[in-house]
Amino acid sequence: MKGKILLLSRSIPPLHSGASMVVRNLAQQFSPNEMVIAGEKPFEEIGYDWEDTWPEIHYLSKSWPINRRGRDKWRTLQFPLVLARTLRLVLQKKCDVILAIYSNIEFFFAGYLVARLTGARFFPYYHNTLVENRSGLGLLLAKWLQSSVFSTSECVFVISEGLAEYYRSHYPDVEFSVLVHSFTGPVPSLSPRPVSQSPLHLVILGNPTDACLDAIKRVCEAVSRMPDCWLEFYSGTPRSFFESHGLIGDRIQHRTIPQAELFQRLREADILVLPHGFTGSLSEVEYQTIFPTRTIDYFNSGRPILAHSLPDCYLTRFLRQHNCALVVDRPDPSDLVDAITKLRHDQALQNELIGNAIKVSEMFRASLVAEQLRSRILNK
Repeated sequence: MKGKILLLSRSIPPLHSGASMVVRNLAQQFSPNEMVIAGEKPFEEIGYDWEDTWPEIHYLSKSWPINRRGRDKWRTLQFPLVLARTLRLVLQKKCDVILAIYSNIEFFFAGYLVARLTGARFFPYYHNTLVENRSGLGLLLAKWLQSSVFSTSECVFVISEGLAEYYRSHYPDVEFSVLVHSFTGPVPSLSPRPVSQSPLHLVILGNPTDACLDAIKRVCEAVSRMPDCWLEFYSGTPRSFFESHGLIGDRIQHRTIPQAELFQRLREADILVLPHGFTGSLSEVEYQTIFPTRTIDYFNSGRPILAHSLPDCYLTRFLRQHNCALVVDRPDPSDLVDAITKLRHDQALQNELIGNAIKVSEMFRASLVAEQLRSRILNK
């Protein structure tokens, strides 16, 4: 490739988040001569492994403590610094392509402006909708930015087919390409292992947000009704957040797992629970199109998946189409209790779901996703 790609995202390694994992797995498929990564440095130091053969990581700003107010204002105040450092990085590293992830408007906006200033080719990469969850002045800025991005970009990447379906129906003249979250490492072989009879170990991976918080609360309610069942959250979100929402109890615990140990821990669980929100502060389209990044890790775990997801959203349709999870699509803890009991005792169902999930995981192999990105950028 001529020049380099600047992969710009607020959330980058070593942060424990969905967007950060997308960056991590995709970037590992590129060399330092092909790509540079830039984003926000976590407030607290987090140890992580990053090899010299992978792209360089640069931090343009430092985050605000997660448990303090003012984080959004802090990021807004840092925008001029992010913009200046992005411009300097593009010039120093001779980046002629900017791939900017939208999950945060400041970094996304900085990438767009620097591309216009330098003539670099700009490729937006939407992980969420930009306009639909905003109001007031923020909505006006988002509409202007999205209109500008859509009219000047060669191609708009999106994280899921569900998001692509939505955008294609509203912007038929814009080219959208699905660039899914990917995984690295081997796919497990199918080696049937029945779930434990007692106590049953459930795991939820990821950070609780408005995209899934109501579903998580119903899962916790279901676990509280099953005395021979316990639940662990594997999350980088502080325990205090879980406690403040009443999500911690005698049989519901929180743990932060190092990335190097994560897959082994997932494979030791009996059932992996995938909660997807029915309602909350986000727009309806957000709940309809989200495809949680943790889903890919679940596919590779070799363990049965129980999904709690609203009817007819993209996630529910995908899981049912590929028959790779048992789906509960009603907001009723009793239905979750019944589904957990069914998975517990039906080994044939367990093996069917696990086998299908492993097959589906091949769609998300990092080397294939990286080749898609290379091909799409080089062909223009």
